[in-house]
Amino acid sequence: MNPVPAYRIRSLTDHPLRDRRAFVLYWMTAYRRREDNFALQRAVEIAGELKKPLVVLEPLRVDYRWASDRFHRFVIDGMASNRAAFATAPLLYHAYVEEESGAGKGLLGSLARHACAVVADDWPCYFLPRMLASAASQVDCRMEAVDSYGLLPFRTTDRTFSRAFDFRRHLQKVLLPYLLEEPAEDPLARVELPRLQALPTSLVRRWPMVDEALLCGDSSGS
Repeated sequence: MNPVPAYRIRSLTDHPLRDRRAFVLYWMTAYRRREDNFALQRAVEIAGELKKPLVVLEPLRVDYRWASDRFHRFVIDGMASNRAAFATAPLLYHAYVEEESGAGKGLLGSLARHACAVVADDWPCYFLPRMLASAASQVDCRMEAVDSYGLLPFRTTDRTFSRAFDFRRHLQKVLLPYLLEEPAEDPLARVELPRLQALPTSLVRRWPMVDEALLCGDSSGS
């Protein structure tokens, strides 16, 4: 598996790797998938280099603008799929859904205190840039954001394209090299990492794994 291209990785903190800590954390917020995911691939790389377990945190907050039951059902259905996809993978998967606004506050920071490094999804739209900046201020280890959205990384140009025609012309000129550096189809295939048996009890008690009934589509109790 080839390394993630450096131009897809953005450092969010100046802190070093904390290689004596328990695991590497992948904070999954935008690229909620196992396959073709540079961010997950980067987290696997770091965990492999340090010979540490990998934890994947997939949370859902409920108080953002335009939040709706329809959006949330889509994300939770994805969590059910990811739980199945990660069931036999060499990692610990933890999906968390807020029951009320603000309930998830502190989760990332608490996990990061046990992490050698944090890898996040880099997505320059919606509320994610503000969320990443806020998270970086709470993390005391290396934190990276990785662009895995499309064929052309967002930060490879500083131009603003006001017309689709101009963007297509630019894309035709620069795209080819990026097509040659595609993500691993499955970053976890044939990967051997130590397994973390469980997260700290106090953390899971406060921010539990999403309820089984909710994952199966029954929201009557939530």
